Amino acid sequence: MDGNNGYGNAVGWLLVGSVAGACAALLLAPETGKKTRERLARRLRDTQNSVTEFTNELADTTRNLASKAGRITDKAARLTGSASAAAREVMGSLNDEGAHAVER
Repeated sequence: MDGNNGYGNAVGWLLVGSVAGACAALLLAPETGKKTRERLARRLRDTQNSVTEFTNELADTTRNLASKAGRITDKAARLTGSASAAAREVMGSLNDEGAHAVER
């Protein structure tokens, strides 16, 4: 769980840094307005691509974890069923032994 929170924080800081960088570039740019806007647009596209790539990777990781969790759940259900059957067999055996002991 802590790892997922770290990803959210990373995306948040990435966005904050991108906005701060864009603001600083507007205020401090020695270039013309047109060049500044082109550069900012390029940086925003790069940031958008980075965020999109990150969210796609996060979605893949989430799907993989969900799949693993499903397999673990299935295995646990099978083991529980086997344990339940074994317990019924033991109880049946104990009941048979108890009945024989009463007959003696």
